Amino acid sequence: MTQADVLRALDARAAGQWGLVTTAQAKLDGVQGVQLLRLERSGELESVGHGVYRLAASPQPEHLRIKVAWLRLDPGTPARDRRTDGSGAGVVSHTSACAVHGLGGRSADFVELTVSSRRTTRDETVVLHRATMDAGDITVVDGLPVTTVPRTVVDLLQARADAARTGTFVAEAAARGFVRVDDLAPRVAGFAGAYGLPADASGAELLEFLCEQAGRPLRARKAGRPAAKAAGPGAASTPERKRPTIWEVAKRAGVSHQTVSRFLKNDSGMKPATRASIERAVAELDYRPNLMARSMRTQRSHRITIVLPELSGFVPIPLLRGASSAAHAAGYVTDVVGLEGGESRRARSVLSLLEARQADGVLSLVPLGALAGGRGAGQWPVVVLGEYDDKLQSRGRLADGRPAEEILRHLADQGHRRFLHVAGSQDWASARNRRAVYVEAVERLGLESYGVVDGDWSVRSGYEAARDLPADSGVTAVLAANDYVALGVLRGFQDRGTRVPEEMSVFGWDDEEFTRYFSPSISTVHINKEEVGRQSMLSLLALLRGEPEPKSEVTDLFHLVPRGSSGPVNR
Repeated sequence: MTQADVLRALDARAAGQWGLVTTAQAKLDGVQGVQLLRLERSGELESVGHGVYRLAASPQPEHLRIKVAWLRLDPGTPARDRRTDGSGAGVVSHTSACAVHGLGGRSADFVELTVSSRRTTRDETVVLHRATMDAGDITVVDGLPVTTVPRTVVDLLQARADAARTGTFVAEAAARGFVRVDDLAPRVAGFAGAYGLPADASGAELLEFLCEQAGRPLRARKAGRPAAKAAGPGAASTPERKRPTIWEVAKRAGVSHQTVSRFLKNDSGMKPATRASIERAVAELDYRPNLMARSMRTQRSHRITIVLPELSGFVPIPLLRGASSAAHAAGYVTDVVGLEGGESRRARSVLSLLEARQADGVLSLVPLGALAGGRGAGQWPVVVLGEYDDKLQSRGRLADGRPAEEILRHLADQGHRRFLHVAGSQDWASARNRRAVYVEAVERLGLESYGVVDGDWSVRSGYEAARDLPADSGVTAVLAANDYVALGVLRGFQDRGTRVPEEMSVFGWDDEEFTRYFSPSISTVHINKEEVGRQSMLSLLALLRGEPEPKSEVTDLFHLVPRGSSGPVNR
């Protein structure tokens, strides 16, 4: 195929898709990658994205980044043949839909698309949402499938987009006749609470609030809220119950409103009797803080985001519980999100959350690249825990192996002298540390080790270690790398007729809930992750308030929990 033939084939492909052609489409016409590279070097093609080229002779298309990202969702299918359902489907949505509709101000730094099935992308400038759409929610603008204006508003609200920016979009759409407020209002009423309005606020009130935040009040009259629902035909209406105020709570409790404010901020220095009086008053009056008013005064969302990696088979529930309880006590709602990509990509996502005021602060369990300075990063309210790596593998304090020596000492006091250790995966710092402490402590305490079995944290590895242990090994106690390994060890010994703990003691690690209910219950090491999470959140809260970092430390991070699977030597 000559260069002229190649250009004709590419031109035919690009004719219906803004002068753009993908590598996959070119291959369908027999054009090889090396030929595309030659045309790029000669100036006939311009690379505008991974696997996407623009014919230099064609005009620069509007919204180029959006069109490139959409083509890449299904690079082998021509734009004219693309559907809005199926595995290769994709619809321009959210802030990108705002840009294509020409509403809502400047375009975002990233492209947002909605797909119907789970997909991932390596492009750090593209955000994929997953949702199903009716045909009525999609329109075509300049050859692109785009969410309609009403659906775009719903998507923005569901994603808790910035109120002012969403309000600008709504106000411009209403002014230009793209949407009727009366038609849109019923679709958005359910999001009022997420923006600080009373739960029973109408959709029209929410839209008016958003537009006011943007400095673009709707020309339409605000929809009034009915005073009360009538009980039936002819029933007299009664005035709507007035929301109790902080001053009424103070009067009922016999304290000042400043004292009530301190109570709502969870002031730890308050007298128990005063706290009890305020708690009774709050309950009797059914008082709830007006988060809408507070948000408007402070320009805060009263939400804190806790960041995890996107894909992980392990979630540290106790740590999240401790962090969330501390946030809730301070009047914050917590959102746990998984962010894909490496440290730098997660950092950009975190900054986007903060800039859009979708969160007041961020507690990250995983590294955030340039934001990994521990407590905050310049002006940003960010705390990086530092106890986990990218894969949520523990490091630092949580990977301390010294409790292994405590286990050995405890069992030695019960007469045990010869031990076996079933280790965890050596890719983990915690497994390496437990193994190293075990080996060193056995020698230091004058004990004996039959050996170390290389495991992988699984029940199976523990079962096989117990099954394969020779009957004449002399081992009377096994240290398992975690509770799942310990469970396998127990089952392995049970299947071979070895009684636990009469003939063999077994010790696990992590104090998983099931260890209390297995028979026998499993001896283990408890890790106070809940307190680690609580103190990390307190550090973030202090940062948000401009207060010094709390000088606290988890002094009882580890402690042994002997149970039914361990006991004195009986042989």
